[in-house]
Amino acid sequence: MEFIQQVISLGRSFADRQPIITPALGAALAAVFLTTMARARDREHAGVPPTPWRALGRQAAQCAGGLLLAGSLIGAAIVLKSYLNGTLAEFRRTHGRVSEANYQAVQTIWGPEQNQQELTAEFGYDEEVTERTEFDDPDKPAMIKKTIEHRIVACNPFASARHEITLRQNPRRKGSAIYPGYETQCRFTYKLAYPGDHDAQATLKFPLPSAAMVCNDLAVTLNGQSVLDRLQVSDGALVLAVDTPKGWTGDLDIRFNSRGVSFWYFQVTEARVIRDFALTLHLPDLPKEKLNYPEGCMPPTMITATPDGRGCDLVYQLGNAVSSKGMGIALSQPAQPGTTMNAVLAESSTAWTLLFAALVSGLTLAGVRHAALLSILLGAAAAFGYGLLGNFHDIVFGFWGSTVIILLPLLLFLGWLLARTVPGPEGKLIALMPLVFGGLYPCLAGLDPEREMLYLNVCASLLLAFTAWQLLRRTGNRPATVPAGETHAPVPA
Repeated sequence: MEFIQQVISLGRSFADRQPIITPALGAALAAVFLTTMARARDREHAGVPPTPWRALGRQAAQCAGGLLLAGSLIGAAIVLKSYLNGTLAEFRRTHGRVSEANYQAVQTIWGPEQNQQELTAEFGYDEEVTERTEFDDPDKPAMIKKTIEHRIVACNPFASARHEITLRQNPRRKGSAIYPGYETQCRFTYKLAYPGDHDAQATLKFPLPSAAMVCNDLAVTLNGQSVLDRLQVSDGALVLAVDTPKGWTGDLDIRFNSRGVSFWYFQVTEARVIRDFALTLHLPDLPKEKLNYPEGCMPPTMITATPDGRGCDLVYQLGNAVSSKGMGIALSQPAQPGTTMNAVLAESSTAWTLLFAALVSGLTLAGVRHAALLSILLGAAAAFGYGLLGNFHDIVFGFWGSTVIILLPLLLFLGWLLARTVPGPEGKLIALMPLVFGGLYPCLAGLDPEREMLYLNVCASLLLAFTAWQLLRRTGNRPATVPAGETHAPVPA
């Protein structure tokens, strides 16, 4: 009883996942059952008429035999589909399996995502403050206390900013998958002007994109002079202290090379008016049609293609603007090893079900002896062919080489066997089933996933139409029965 419930549960699950193929497979099993009953009835009519009880027993035995044969086909289908699913899972495990653990490892080894924030500048000066405390006793002198207080000058010293970033893709491989890595050449230039009325000291803080990044070839100049010896690294940022008298101006230039994965992001986090700002993101190997932006980014002001047409430049321009939106680029997931093979193998289970249903119904309605056994054997050969296709991917020139050497000869051989088994035009049509359902459909559906349902509907319609043609062909050629007791006069020569 439990086994029957499991079979029913599997049948419902299959019908939910593949509602189009379920009628075809059900029709094939029904053809097997009804054909088995009809053949047993013909054998019974050819012999001596049995007693009513014996006839009832024979009918029960015939029904049990038909159900047993249909159950054998269902069991074979379940086993072979499990094999196909296991083949797909194994191929995905060894080809292009993207995992969070490997992605974290790539970030640790190569560099993490880069979230670059804008430079901040804080101006302040120290001022001596005198505090005088008077006492009630006139003979007691007043107490005078002098303290130094630090005054912050509220100002916006950014007169203009010009940034240029060149980002080149450099995918990184870890395990069996490839991850979207890149290398950058960054240059940030600022024109600063101190508008305060007091001589002050400025603290310029430039946040690094990531605390775990590799910042190579660092160069920092102020008014044309290198200030690397005065730089400090604190809390993941480059910190520079500068004396700024009244009317001070400075040209700050920061350059470095770095690398990361997935996306590069820039943002002005400080609440201020952004004046005369321009950021140019050079993407020499990323064309316009493949652009993708991180979440929360503003669109570029201008996009221009590179002279060779292989990349583009993104330009962001702001003038007297207030915005906290970011700017940047997100890299698409690179093509994984075995992408084509993975897509075709993903359709192999559906293709095999179509082929198996076509073999069962076609051979049964064609009157082939041992049609069920022959369908199981040919279906097993097709399933093992898909398994070999995945195994030979790394040996024989990838997908196309494996298809030409493994899958195509196997399907042609199966078609030749079917043509030899079933004579006439019916056999030729059945011989095309391995090529159409087992070869053409999974390749088209895997390589063109947007039209997957179209190819499936066409193949299922062809299968049902061919099955209906076989039924009409059989019923149309059956001679009319003559009622008992009537005879026809012989036709004169």
